[in-house]
Amino acid sequence: METMSYNLITNYIYLYHLDKFILLPVYPEQISDNMQAHFNATTPLARSAPIYSYSNSGPRSVQIALTLHRNMMTDVNSSASIGGRALDLTKFEGYTQGDDYVDTLVKLLQSIAMPVYRTSDKLVNPPMIALRLGNEIFIKGIVDGGVAVTYKTPILDNDKYAVVEVSFTVSEVDPYDAETTAQQGSLRGLNTSLERRLYK
Repeated sequence: METMSYNLITNYIYLYHLDKFILLPVYPEQISDNMQAHFNATTPLARSAPIYSYSNSGPRSVQIALTLHRNMMTDVNSSASIGGRALDLTKFEGYTQGDDYVDTLVKLLQSIAMPVYRTSDKLVNPPMIALRLGNEIFIKGIVDGGVAVTYKTPILDNDKYAVVEVSFTVSEVDPYDAETTAQQGSLRGLNTSLERRLYK
């Protein structure tokens, strides 16, 4: 069987608090990239329109929903590779016997809403992530509102749901100005040095 080679370098989630990459062999059907701007309105006497003073922008938020079909992950489970290296699911954090790539992805995606507790110094390491989807979207931020997982029929021979949907929203934490946004758009903040670690 020929080894499949996904260009996963452009489709990933990096978990800063766990120092883990989640490689995504799927694209969401739709991505919502939102940026808000807030102004304070003051209406002086004898004026028909208010005067707006700038307050703040953001946070930028990206909403995605991933649809994971177990039957479409057969090649990923058995023979996918990253940069010529085979994916070994047993090396993933949280892997248990009988897991497929969908199980592994769901476990790691659920962890992006949870902090890491450092009992030695009684601090909470916030669940910061970086999300890249192709050459359209990059955002570094926190998962705002949690992670929703929906399981859909049919039920497969191994008593698992055939389709699993995962949705969440990422809110940006790094500030950017108009010039940077005008030049880089939705890929602003892309960190290529982070991606080099995928090949180590």
